[in-house]
Amino acid sequence: MVATDPGRKRVILRAVEEFFGLLHENLHRRDSFLGSGMRRLLLLASIPACLLQSLSGADDLKKEDVEKMIASLEKIRAAVMSRNNKQNAVALRAFQKHSASPVAANTFYLECLKKLRFTDEGKRADAWRTYRDNNDSKFNSTYHREAKQLELKYLILTIRAAATKDRRELMQPLIGFIDDLLDTDGRAYEHMDDAKGSLFIEAYDIENSIDPGDWEPDPTDISGIYDEAILPHMREHRDPRLVTAWRAKIDHMRKFADSARDGRLREERDKMREARKESRGIGARRRNDPRSRAEANEEVDPYEEFHAETLPEMKWQMCEDLVKHGFRAEALPLMFGVIREHAEYPEMHTWLNGLEATLLEALRELSGGVLPGDDGATAAAP
Repeated sequence: MVATDPGRKRVILRAVEEFFGLLHENLHRRDSFLGSGMRRLLLLASIPACLLQSLSGADDLKKEDVEKMIASLEKIRAAVMSRNNKQNAVALRAFQKHSASPVAANTFYLECLKKLRFTDEGKRADAWRTYRDNNDSKFNSTYHREAKQLELKYLILTIRAAATKDRRELMQPLIGFIDDLLDTDGRAYEHMDDAKGSLFIEAYDIENSIDPGDWEPDPTDISGIYDEAILPHMREHRDPRLVTAWRAKIDHMRKFADSARDGRLREERDKMREARKESRGIGARRRNDPRSRAEANEEVDPYEEFHAETLPEMKWQMCEDLVKHGFRAEALPLMFGVIREHAEYPEMHTWLNGLEATLLEALRELSGGVLPGDDGATAAAP
């Protein structure tokens, strides 16, 4: 309802007038860059400004005036969305083109880097050449090239997410991306930027035009991708593929743990190789020091911790999630499987209690609200 108090009317008018004034100022500032699209927005923004000028005072504010402002605001919002979609489409075409190969993606990255950090900042050409030569080993490494290709692929999915109404369409492409990620040497991950800090996003000036909502910005956060970009949309629609999504998450997290272990073993072998090259001295004494060996033995192996704690917990979370969202027929056999497979899990009693409660609830529903042996009135109570 529109306020009838004159003071409140004046506050509303000032707020509306300030909003459109700021919008008008912002559109003027960016008009030269965005051209005719922004000029259309300026025209739309002028509508409520003219309307405000026609009001002789705060007491003249009428319901019809506010309705016209709201209608104008919706037109502005639609025009902004149209402009954003066009900007995103330009970026999308460029990202798709340059993500065709690691070499193409890396070349594209260097072009963006040169433009943003050197050309646009007015630095001399020889400054770029010096910088490029000093970092040649990094930029030309296999890891850097593969990282930039994967980064582009994830940005493509991010742009698609911002324009996709039903995010379930992105489940398979996201799972495919994670497959590619896990097939890549983990040393490439450190060269990948997230969607918020990517140089590609900055180069195409779409930081503010991409709004995928619930989305994991870090392309290397496998668990986050599932938890933010895949599982919520399966739950929302009670999609049977929720089971598939959970199985894929568990499989990917297991592969990631295996990959991390292999990488750690490689590093340890490299260290041992270097240690063997050392002559006798401090290094050898350190390796033979009983205290050093004791410290090493006390360290928790992340791989063993994953299989002993994280993996069984994740499997049980899957079961509980399936029960919660209407897939008990799939969840109950899985619960028995988790209990048998991880019989040494420390919180086994919690699992058993949870399984019993789920079974009793299912039996009560299938028995018309009354469990065998229950008092009818008691069983029927909520």
